[in-house]
Amino acid sequence: MANPIDDAKLDAAALAKQLGNPTGEIGKAVVDRLNNSNATNYAAALRRMQIENGARVLEIGFGNGHEIANVLSLADGVQYCGIEISETMVGEATTRLASDIASSRVMLHLGSSAALPYGDAVFDRVLALNTIYFWPDPRVDLKEIRRVLRSSGRAVLGAVAPWSTEGRDVFRHGFGLYDERQLSAMLMEAGFDTVSVDMITETVQMASGPWTRDYFIICAE
Repeated sequence: MANPIDDAKLDAAALAKQLGNPTGEIGKAVVDRLNNSNATNYAAALRRMQIENGARVLEIGFGNGHEIANVLSLADGVQYCGIEISETMVGEATTRLASDIASSRVMLHLGSSAALPYGDAVFDRVLALNTIYFWPDPRVDLKEIRRVLRSSGRAVLGAVAPWSTEGRDVFRHGFGLYDERQLSAMLMEAGFDTVSVDMITETVQMASGPWTRDYFIICAE
């Protein structure tokens, strides 16, 4: 049954709060819409991941788990771990992926990327789309990502270009926005050796209507 909540009626501050930490039925409605609007950049990020058979993958901010099946399908024997700050979203994804969780193919955790509950050098790939905006100090989270990645590992991040947020009030409420130079510098400071940035230009349907944006896909090794 379709979600009855109309997230288009949220004011900018309320929407920003839900984007940072989706909560309750409103949060579910917001993330349902995001699954559609983020489909193109998510697919682009998965291509950059270049996941191989048997890879261990960590995703930061998996939402309601809508894309996890796509991650698992990229190669044979993929083991997926996800960490998510929203208790509502962990619950949604746990229900959606119940069989994969039961088989230990998927593990989901409630927590923050500023203090990842994993050992050193245990993942081959880390994915984090649309989460860096909400990290109080991205350098902390990026260093944690570098810590849990193997030496041959790759991190793929996604973020909207700052200039594409002009005139959109939601981004004035608690978002940290970074250009290509800033993103590259923070990743290098966190211990990555190489950083490359692709940019996608797309028009997506948001609660407030169509939005043409530039979007960064950042690959760091």
